[in-house]
Amino acid sequence: MNMDGQLREPIRQAVASGEFQKALLLWNGYAALLREELLKGSFTAARLAETRDLVEWSRRVVLCARAHAQGRISSMRVAQAYIHPRSQSAAIIQTIL
Repeated sequence: MNMDGQLREPIRQAVASGEFQKALLLWNGYAALLREELLKGSFTAARLAETRDLVEWSRRVVLCARAHAQGRISSMRVAQAYIHPRSQSAAIIQTIL
């Protein structure tokens, strides 16, 4: 496996498992490799396509994780409303303050 393949697969694994800090570090390493290739003139159309696919895949996975987290937060807010219902007078006092 070439250096590029050694970086792409760990990026996929980190993103898929929600290890976003690790994924960011790996992405930074991958970006450095791409920059080197650009400077050397060895960056190919195939590499561009592979990179575009990895970026798009990562974007979709992160958007799904974000939506899932937002859903969990919303569920917790709804649950909190049932666990600690506020009386109408408490709501009025808080509104006035």
